[in-house]
Amino acid sequence: MPVVAAVDQSERAQAVIRAARTLADDAGVSLHVVHVGDVGVPSPEGGYDADHERNLSTQKARQMARQIADDVDGVDEFEPVGLAGNTVEELIEYSKAQDAAYIVVSARKRPPFGQAVFGSVTQSLLLNADRPVVAVPSDRE
Repeated sequence: MPVVAAVDQSERAQAVIRAARTLADDAGVSLHVVHVGDVGVPSPEGGYDADHERNLSTQKARQMARQIADDVDGVDEFEPVGLAGNTVEELIEYSKAQDAAYIVVSARKRPPFGQAVFGSVTQSLLLNADRPVVAVPSDRE
């Protein structure tokens, strides 16, 4: 029953990891730092192998999760996890499979119009996840 820290490549990720580390320590559970990458698209020349592309994307996302967490002071023990596909769907599916105690995400300040046009991973997780979602404001906001 880990705490899942969902991170991207923004500066907001550090605040997410710190908050998730605190929750994991308080609950006595492990920390999984999760980054979701995009799945490749077919090339015009053909030769697209969906499984191969998904595996590559997953590996790259795992490396990114490790890099992001390694940059946070005081966070030494964590499991880097790479997923590929739709961010919200992948995070919900992974959190269910792991029976995560929490999903920790960043809360980006965005005007309502921006949320309506671009959508919000945080908002979608809050509405669709079957477990607690913790939205962490950025250190800079």
